This record gives sequence, structure tokens and C-alpha cells, in this order.
Amino acid sequence: MPTVILLDTSLSMSRLAMPKFDSTSPIELSSSGEELELRHLAANGVNCILDQIEANCKLESVALLQFSSKCELVSTFSRDMDLIRSKLLSVSCQDKSSLEVGLKGLVALVRDEWGSSTPITLIIITDGGLGHGSYSLHNLVTGNPTDLRLPIMFPLTVSVACIGDVNTNLDVDATKGAYEILFSRIGLSGAQGTFHTVDGSLSIKSAETMFKEIASLHYKQWIGQLEMGPEMTCSIQVCPPPKPYDRAHDFEVVKRELSSTLAIKGFVCQADISSPPVYSRHLILPATTGKENKDEDGKSPNTCVFLHGALKVENMCGLVEVGEDWYGFIYSGSDNKKKSSLMLSLFEPGLDCVPWLGSLNRLGPASDLNETTHSPFPVKSDRKPSYSVCPVVWIKQSGIQSDIQKVLRHARKLPEKTSQFYKELNRLKRAAVCFGFYELLEGVAQICERECGLLPPNVSPDCAIQLTYVAQVLRSSDCYDVDHVITPRYNNFNVGKM
Repeated sequence: MPTVILLDTSLSMSRLAMPKFDSTSPIELSSSGEELELRHLAANGVNCILDQIEANCKLESVALLQFSSKCELVSTFSRDMDLIRSKLLSVSCQDKSSLEVGLKGLVALVRDEWGSSTPITLIIITDGGLGHGSYSLHNLVTGNPTDLRLPIMFPLTVSVACIGDVNTNLDVDATKGAYEILFSRIGLSGAQGTFHTVDGSLSIKSAETMFKEIASLHYKQWIGQLEMGPEMTCSIQVCPPPKPYDRAHDFEVVKRELSSTLAIKGFVCQADISSPPVYSRHLILPATTGKENKDEDGKSPNTCVFLHGALKVENMCGLVEVGEDWYGFIYSGSDNKKKSSLMLSLFEPGLDCVPWLGSLNRLGPASDLNETTHSPFPVKSDRKPSYSVCPVVWIKQSGIQSDIQKVLRHARKLPEKTSQFYKELNRLKRAAVCFGFYELLEGVAQICERECGLLPPNVSPDCAIQLTYVAQVLRSSDCYDVDHVITPRYNNFNVGKM
């Protein structure tokens, strides 16, 4: 799960951590010998988080953003923690705090690097000020109009590190309440958003304690047992650490905790399991303790090494029970042709998480089946699908282009083709919302605006009116409702033609 650290570099972060009330007050210095400021505690906290990631989650990609009245990328996503530490030294305090600007920078960065389906861990480091003006935290939580599209469209887990005490932030409770409102506005629920404060007075030690609490929440090392039968077990480390499942379904809230023992129940051909929907993916590594000799450990037999080689050669994967009615599968996965690793993919909880395998508790030995040359999968469902409607399928880029071109062809023949134009437009819009492809709505809106400027003079004025109207509707919040239907705009040029 990639991590983004959003660092507040407003001018208030340059305040002293312990203001001097008299000349005899003790002064705590930073590592550079300067009087200890809030920005020094923030930089020390970032290093604390990077140390934990480096020790427990070596494959974690981390990016560093700083925000004040503008958002700047300090370091793009990288697994080189030393590089991020070196870039951290260039961070300096600027002007006012505009959290909305920082969140817009986060959305743009994640969209360009990871798309809209990858879960992101966001750590906001701030002094807890609500800020002032149109882009402040105060403006975000009071419901005023914002440029930021809410809720945020990719999965997100947020932890806020508030570097403040009664001397630097008189009302920490108000700050906490504001962030809780923000969590709900950006689409978080339950434990997806946490707010952390310093216990006692501000110091390097108390701030480190808070940052270690955040690091242990997100980057705690997960050690467990991989069990294959009663005689083959080994200690493993799963990276990144798997998180408990906590999601609201149609009629219930499903919660599951991962067991400390991953038990292999059987093996299935990769062709049969194909590409099922998964909740998360992880790397499995053999776990070693510091007392063991590395040379001896490299020569001793290991179940992980055995499984990786066997699954790779046989093109099989192992079905693993990871909790109560919760399963996953292990397989040999590779990013390139030369290197491969033992991987774990977790399904969503339930016995029917892979429809074509049927109920997982009814799977049994292949030897119990009648002799046949056909695969037992996919398992036939009792439900009869309806083929009365033609679904929208976008497997290739050309499919999207042809659908957009069909809309534009009808648009150039308005008002005669008004009903066909809106029929194809609503079909395109509904498919984009169902797929979560919200960027397509903005793209079609821009295309409609561009077409207005390219229309020939002999085209009806209704064409430009309808295209401008459609561009406005596609950018409205109502358009994200799957049942919303865009209706024609009536004017003097299309009377009696619809």
C-alpha cells in the first residue's frame, strides 16, 4: 500500500516548541543546534516513520508532499528512504496553511502514479491550526463550496499527527472535531481515519512517541505461521502487513481479523482460478530471528522455497484459509521474466467470493470426481442471467472512442437527432459511473466544449446550446448518481422536434 506524507509547511510551523516565558526557562535544541521549532519535530517524526518502514516494510513506496498556500512535491514515490531523508532537508516554512491545496496535490499525484483503485495511506503532519480563507481546513469542514471533488475517489486510510499542546494550540479538541468532519467528507468510515496528539508538553521524546504510535498502526511487522499439513510449517513475514477487514455490505457490516496461521487447504490450477477479485495482495517471505546464523539459514530446507518452486513449475496455486470464512490463495508471481516471488492474494470474506469455483467449503479432492476430460470449473449457478439488455464493454481503448464518436455524430445533427443523442449520452454516462470511471465524465465535458468551437456555420444553434448544457451537467455532483438521467434542454430551436 503506497504511503503519502503530507507535511504542513505554513509559517506557524516555525514557532518554538517550548516558548520561553522567562530568561531562566530551559531551551531544548534540535539536532542542528537551533532552538527547537515545530518543523524540527515534524522532520524528526518523518524520519521516525521512514525508519519503521525501512525495517518492516521494505517494499513500501513513499512520497513526500509539502503544503502551505501551494502544494509542492518534495519527493515522488520511492523505496529509497535515504533519498527521501535527503530531500526532507530542503523543506522550509512558507506562508499560510491551505489543507485543501495539499489534498488536491495528493489527488493529482495518486491519480498520475497509481490510478483510482490502489489503496493509499496518507499521513498528515500539522500543528493543528484550522487556518483562514477559502482553502483552509475551516472552510473544508463548514460545508462551503470547494474546488476539491469530494468524496475522494480512491481507497484511503488517513492518520493526522497534530504537533501541538496548550502552548501552541489552545483548542486541540476543536481541531480533532474538524478532522473528524473532514474524514466523513472525504469518504472515510470507522478506523480509516485517526487523529493523534502529543501527550504532555512538546518535546522530542513526546513527539517521537506519537509518531511511533502512527508507525506501529500502519507498518507493524506481521509474523505468522504457514501450515501445509501437520508436518510442514514455517514462520513467515507478510509484506505489506495485512489489515483487518471492516466494510459495510448491503445489509450488514462485515469484520474479520487475520489469523496468525495461514493453513493451506488444497491446490487448484491457475487456469481454473484465473484472475479472481481480491481484497489485497502481499509478498510472503521466510521469517528469521536475529539469533540465527544467516549462512546456516540459507542452507536449511524451507517450506516457502519449496512451495515457490513447486507452484511455479506446476502452474498451480494454493487455497489458504486465513480466518473465519476468509480465504486467499498463494502463487508464484513475478513483475518481470527473471525474478518471481511467493505471493498471497486475499479474497473478500465469504464462501462464494470466487463465483466460478462455487462454495469454497464444498471443494474436495480431484480424485473423488468421476473420470472426465473436462474441467469441473466453472461451477454452474442456479441463477439464470438476463440477456435482454446490451451491456457496455470497454476492453480496449477503441471501444470507448467509438462510443464517444457515436455521441458526437448525433450531436452534429441536432435538433433532429436529439432523442438518439441523449440516449447514447446517458448510456455512456451510466457505464462510466458503474465502472467508477469518473475521469471519463470530465473528458466528455471537455470534448463537448471543444466541439462548440468547431461547429460549422450551417449547424443549428441548438447544437451549441445542448453541448454547453451537457458539459455543465456532466460536471455537476448529480451526475455521480447511477440513476440520474440527463434530459434535453428545451429552447426555441428544438420545439416540436423531440
